[in-house]
Amino acid sequence: MEKNRLWGRIIKNHRIEKSETVDIEDGDIESAFVEICRRFDVQRPIQLPKHNREFEKFGRTFYSKEHFTERVDFQKLEIELLMPDGEKKHSGPRTPLMDA
Repeated sequence: MEKNRLWGRIIKNHRIEKSETVDIEDGDIESAFVEICRRFDVQRPIQLPKHNREFEKFGRTFYSKEHFTERVDFQKLEIELLMPDGEKKHSGPRTPLMDA
């Protein structure tokens, strides 16, 4: 059985500067997130309710420069949940636009 993974991307000048994926062990997304921050050598950003809502609803969120207490040289850190083989995180009932 394949595990869920967390995909982190550092975005600078509208391009992916760095990319890392980490397996989520025993449903512990927090530890996977901390590991991504460690690999990128950045502090853990400030977690706001907005980030929790976006991640819960869409399986992804991002952190801009303002979410870090130390200076960073990129525009944003994107985090996305990767699910095994075709499973998708979506926000509600299926609509015809999802197939477009």
